Amino acid sequence: MSEKQAYVGMDLDTSMGNITDALIAAIEEDNEGVIVEDFAVYKKVKAPGKMVVNRETVEEHLGADFDMDRVHMAMSSCFGFIKDWDEEQLIIQWDEEE
Repeated sequence: MSEKQAYVGMDLDTSMGNITDALIAAIEEDNEGVIVEDFAVYKKVKAPGKMVVNRETVEEHLGADFDMDRVHMAMSSCFGFIKDWDEEQLIIQWDEEE
């Protein structure tokens, strides 16, 4: 029997347009096994066990500077524990492992 995989992630409001698109592209680039589900008004983005959002990667996809506090405007909810959120990155995971 295989072990059930626990996912972490966030729901991103599609009305944020290019910010949501850049966040999703950055998450897909910086994490393995990312799944994006489109529900028209929001997109559910999830990854197995841990998700990292790096400011630098978001900026590359956005083509502009990005303040990590702006994630609040696009993220309607998250699942998992926010382990770290500063000006460089956001980390969501279920456990305390590094």
